[in-house]
Amino acid sequence: MTVEEYSSEIIRLILSMTFTGSIISSLLFILKPIIKDRLPKSFQYYMWFSAVIGLMLPVSKILRIPVSDASIVPMKSMYDIVLRISDTASEKPVNLVFAPRQITCLPSAAAILYIFWQIGMVLALGFHILCYGFYIRKLGRHNLSANQQETELVNDLSEGKMALRLYKNALVKTPILIGFFRPSVILPDKKYGDMELRNILMHEMTHRKRHDIFVKWLLIFVGAVHWFNPLVHFVRREMNKACELACDESVIKRLDRKGMQQYGDTLIAVAADSIRKMPLSVTMFEDKKNLKERLGAIMKHKKYPKRTVITASIVLVTIVCVILGTSALHGTSRHDYMDNFSLQDQMQIREGKLKEAIRNYDKENNLAALVSINYLDSGEITNAYIYIISHGENPDSEILSGIKALASKELELDIQNIYLECI
Repeated sequence: MTVEEYSSEIIRLILSMTFTGSIISSLLFILKPIIKDRLPKSFQYYMWFSAVIGLMLPVSKILRIPVSDASIVPMKSMYDIVLRISDTASEKPVNLVFAPRQITCLPSAAAILYIFWQIGMVLALGFHILCYGFYIRKLGRHNLSANQQETELVNDLSEGKMALRLYKNALVKTPILIGFFRPSVILPDKKYGDMELRNILMHEMTHRKRHDIFVKWLLIFVGAVHWFNPLVHFVRREMNKACELACDESVIKRLDRKGMQQYGDTLIAVAADSIRKMPLSVTMFEDKKNLKERLGAIMKHKKYPKRTVITASIVLVTIVCVILGTSALHGTSRHDYMDNFSLQDQMQIREGKLKEAIRNYDKENNLAALVSINYLDSGEITNAYIYIISHGENPDSEILSGIKALASKELELDIQNIYLECI
């Protein structure tokens, strides 16, 4: 595969994924206000993962949908070749002018787009990683160990599972969960009441249990891959918002009405502090604008029938599968169908396509051809032998040179490895 082909394939794949993901994302934005108060917040959170799947799953590469196409049916015998040549000779000539392929050292449009996309991805991903590393080091120099009472509360809430390290830090203004492999809860350096601290720790430990740190990293990566698509950034924002609502829901499921009220008071107390966004961390409160929605969700909390959730899940999965299947159907190129044939059949197909191209090259002289391709077990073509059959005068050197250039283009083979003979 040449650099140009590789670049084209990558760009085609990225565009296919961003198109599929954008369709699913648009659908979810339409559904959001409809299901807002009709389905659990956890469902509304996890439904956004279908958009992430569409953005990252190369459906057209994974799903190969075979089709019947007469133009790519391999020729099975020399008798078939002779019959096709006879058919070619009997057709009415049509004048076609062939422009030989121009060889240039300039990069193709696909190569330029690939480089541009790659630079954007590296810059976007590198920026977040550098900011994260810098912030971790900065926090590490100011972290203070929690007291014994606070540590015991963490151990009590974790019940011996997924125990978190607890620190206090004057640099943070709101409780945060940070760290991928060794997550830690970092609290502002202030005194919290017992119930307030319990609510904060339950919230952060719920984030840990749901692996929301991993989701943060995943969204950063998706955003870097699709940095050129503004819709992806809206999806990230909605997922972050839905993540907090789902986390609140998971916590208050274990609380009575009084506990819910106290949990809401804790949100208000945390929101009273100034907000400072932390890179690649899960904070208890990121945006004061969402406070009203989160408090409303707590007060309106109710149990949803399992039948409703299951039905909604089936409908969503069905719709997403239809979108992905349609994307695979339209995104699978003709070249991908070649993988459905054996290597021998693939070469016969390429021989047939080249013969067809030669026939269309110069019908004025009623040309036909026999083509024989030599190749390695890896599928690499080493050379090709072309025998030109003319029912009129033998073609001149200019036509023969044009045929060799045509064969070089069709077979992606150096012109020196193409042998041409008139019979």
